[in-house]
Amino acid sequence: MWRLRECSLNDEQLGMAVGLSGNAIRNRRSKPDLWKLSDVERLATYFALPVTACVQLNQVLTELPTSLKNLPPDERRRIERKLLFKIAQLESYNQSDWPIRYLLRMHQSLVRN
Repeated sequence: MWRLRECSLNDEQLGMAVGLSGNAIRNRRSKPDLWKLSDVERLATYFALPVTACVQLNQVLTELPTSLKNLPPDERRRIERKLLFKIAQLESYNQSDWPIRYLLRMHQSLVRN
């Protein structure tokens, strides 16, 4: 995100470069928790930064619902409580896109537990 602050492009130009509208870029700059995982990956690609973390995180998130479904119910519920998400929510965000704020919320919950 520090590259974003240093970027000389205006919001419209940056939006066109990464496939978002200028208004979306403006909104995300003022409210960083609106960024989505795919946005971060596109920004990294644009700024020639490694996307390995985005790709790996996306892979783990995609596999997570299936892994949870294969657990015994008690264990599954315990993990859902730790993650602060149910399987249906995980599947929904895997289909649409993960807002960064929810990934951060999940991370903070796991660190606390």
